[in-house]
Amino acid sequence: MTADAIFARLRRRPFVPFRLILSSGTTYDIVHPEMLFVSKSGVTVAIYDKSQSPSPEEIPVREALVSFLHIAATEDLPQPTSRAG
Repeated sequence: MTADAIFARLRRRPFVPFRLILSSGTTYDIVHPEMLFVSKSGVTVAIYDKSQSPSPEEIPVREALVSFLHIAATEDLPQPTSRAG
């Protein structure tokens, strides 16, 4: 995976939530573009308390540093379906 490929995901308008899939099988769901910081060597993923919905106003509880070499794939997250009422 490259920085350009990740930036393309983050810059989509409207933003489409996606999942980072690592070579280890670990996954990170990126539901806001602010959850991911891209550098030359990899990305920093903001990890939030699972009891809260992540938002730019919340402070992450920790972060994960991931090298581009370990990002195996990305995929769109399923979009919630709206009910016709």
